Amino acid sequence: MDRLQAMQVFVRVAQLAGFAAAARELDLSPAAVSKQVGALEEHLGTRLFDRTTRQVGLTEAGRLYLEHCLECLQAIDDADAAVDRLRQAPVGQLRVSAPIDFCEPLMPVLTAVMKANPALTVDLRLSNRVVEMVEEGIDVSVRVARALDGSFVARPIARPRLLMAGSRDYLQRHGAPSQPQDLSAHRCLVFTEPRPMTELTFKRGDERVAVPVTPRMLSNHGAALVAAARAGLGLVAMPSFLALADLRAAALEPVLTDWTLPAFTVFAAYPHRKFVSPKVRIFLEALVQAFGDDPSADPWWPQQQPIPPRALTNAGHQRA
Repeated sequence: MDRLQAMQVFVRVAQLAGFAAAARELDLSPAAVSKQVGALEEHLGTRLFDRTTRQVGLTEAGRLYLEHCLECLQAIDDADAAVDRLRQAPVGQLRVSAPIDFCEPLMPVLTAVMKANPALTVDLRLSNRVVEMVEEGIDVSVRVARALDGSFVARPIARPRLLMAGSRDYLQRHGAPSQPQDLSAHRCLVFTEPRPMTELTFKRGDERVAVPVTPRMLSNHGAALVAAARAGLGLVAMPSFLALADLRAAALEPVLTDWTLPAFTVFAAYPHRKFVSPKVRIFLEALVQAFGDDPSADPWWPQQQPIPPRALTNAGHQRA
């Protein structure tokens, strides 16, 4: 058995979740792929896959072996690339996952990387779910979260603030809340993933207030909620990278500006610290260059306080 080839075959079967799919990609027969995996399982003395007529899934041993196989194969690739690194630009496919709403700030970074490295292709996968980087073959997962748990490297990149805002039309009809408790009388537009934000926690100095909100609309797409707020349908809590353009254009006006909502962190997560490929390294460097070298800063927040809420009358409030 050629163990290196068997490991390569095993990795593609695991990442593509099928023997036939791996056989097509590797230009082998399904029987040859099955034989390679079988020989590997016999060598290890354990099953690597649970097979049914409909699907193929990794066993616990298979998941562990996959992780170490990827490190080994990456080490071999790095050894080959190290000799040629001075003259050769990064090549191959860079697989990146990111939340749906982070696409707009991320695209300038990816386009700059691709322009600077013509031999590099990018597979961008947008989803709000937490991806399994090793099993899905993801090189870098950009995540926006308060904290991350997992057996991977998570590099903080930036810390976008969260703010509450509404359209001038909505605020003229309903009035601007002067304290968090006033939100109980307002319609709110609620983000739903990983769980619906039906309770917001505000902080001012040592004061902390948790306020339940009544959803007028729920969505896992922040840009859709911002569009609904722009149309006057309610108040929305949104991250600064979605808010800045509307604040500058006065399409939305911030409320409760003397209070703060919990901030999130933009992380760049990748499977292993020890063997970082050139394509991953240049992408990480591009993220830092685009968003700044202070991971605790918010690069999307204006240097000065956003446009303050206008003086709005509280008279004649009528619910939409």
